[in-house]
Amino acid sequence: MTTAPPAVKKPLALLTVARWSGFAGAVMLGAAAFLGGALPVPQPAWVSPVTIWHAENGPASVILYFAGVILLLLAWWRARAGELTVRWVAVTAALWSLPLLVAPPLASRDVYPYSCQGEIFAAGIDPYRNGVAALPCEWLDLVTPMWRETPAPYGAVFMAVAGLVAHVTGTLWASIAGFRAAAVLGLILAAVSLPALARRAGADPARALWFGLATPLVGIHLLSGAHNDALMLGLFLAGLAVTPFSGDPRTPAWWLRLAGAGALIGLSVGVKGTALVVLPFAALLAIGAPFRWRALWPVAAALTGGAVAALAGTTLAVGLDFGWLAALSGTGDSVVWQSPPTSVGLTIEWLIRMVGIKTKVYGFFRVVALILLVPVLVAIWLRARRDQTDAKVLHHAGLALAATLALSPVVNIWYMTWPIALLAIAAASGRGLLGITFVTAGGLFLIMPDGTGLAYFTRIPGAPLMLAFSIWFLIRLFRRLRDERHPIPV
Repeated sequence: MTTAPPAVKKPLALLTVARWSGFAGAVMLGAAAFLGGALPVPQPAWVSPVTIWHAENGPASVILYFAGVILLLLAWWRARAGELTVRWVAVTAALWSLPLLVAPPLASRDVYPYSCQGEIFAAGIDPYRNGVAALPCEWLDLVTPMWRETPAPYGAVFMAVAGLVAHVTGTLWASIAGFRAAAVLGLILAAVSLPALARRAGADPARALWFGLATPLVGIHLLSGAHNDALMLGLFLAGLAVTPFSGDPRTPAWWLRLAGAGALIGLSVGVKGTALVVLPFAALLAIGAPFRWRALWPVAAALTGGAVAALAGTTLAVGLDFGWLAALSGTGDSVVWQSPPTSVGLTIEWLIRMVGIKTKVYGFFRVVALILLVPVLVAIWLRARRDQTDAKVLHHAGLALAATLALSPVVNIWYMTWPIALLAIAAASGRGLLGITFVTAGGLFLIMPDGTGLAYFTRIPGAPLMLAFSIWFLIRLFRRLRDERHPIPV
């Protein structure tokens, strides 16, 4: 009598378990949002991590939140071993999104200043020269006190969206729904564009979509938190996807498509200025290999012309100016150790305070990092130009966004979705998977369900650890670049 071999778990069963266990995690997150999420309650000047724990239903909301995060993250990670299809990924991501869409905001209170900025703009007050307290906003007491006097740091495209939401909605919950609708639109654009970019790079579109957009980081922060990063992300990914890479550049249609790609990226810049980083890489995609300087200038002119026309046209149409560029300095009031240059300054401050000297030096390192950002971005672009395949260009565009974050004075965890979306294409081919997972997993545990950031309260040891990680990363990067320049003979 022979013994039957043990049954092998079918990939379909694996994906089914992952889909529904992830949905269970999303339901837990939705419940946590109702019990103790970023609810529309007045904000005191000081909120600590223990505040939510001592609140009514506090322990239940915290336990449900972190249990939901863990379950959703495990389901997301487990499903990577299955035979993913674009349709399966899209349906699963939509299913996981449902509990977050019908629940109150989770892990962020940014939708409240969005609502107030839209309200003062709709009332005819310049949001680039006035904080939300200028009206005063109907929901002013829901905004964190440190942001009530801060002008809006967003471009005219997003202010137009915020003004429209304020105009057509009359209640706070309707306003939240309006900003979530804008986030959904951005994520739909991204969901259409990312598989197209993956096919262009020769990568698996389903896996690129899974690692780039189906992550819990996107659902919790971009969707539930209704961050405008979703709209920015969708627009610049659409711009890269529209960028022509075949056909006859001698035809007017080719150049119109190129200008259209620039316009989409320009609209993305009109949400958040960081999107400008990807514009030079769109030029490399359009030129193709081999690179020719003579071909760069007309391509760059068409892309830049489309971007400028879209950005300037939108700004003038809504009756604003570029005052949001000056307002960006106000975001530096947030001091958290996720920003490497800030962590350097905080660590040095901590060390010299031990010998009795009290001074603030993190601002100096922030300025130095911003100065270094320009040559770093140029170096990444030149490196992409050297090996100008579509996969390499998109990968380096993701690296450029990652470098922008690494040298920025303020880094919020949802900003990580910008580079992850493009680096996920490399992950779809098997590279960079561990790094993307680490960022996704670690970032989800840095914010409480009510939006309280743990990073602010963990500057020590957070800043020294970030400094140590930065040094280790730079050493690894230097060695890799050295080995590529002088390869070891085989």
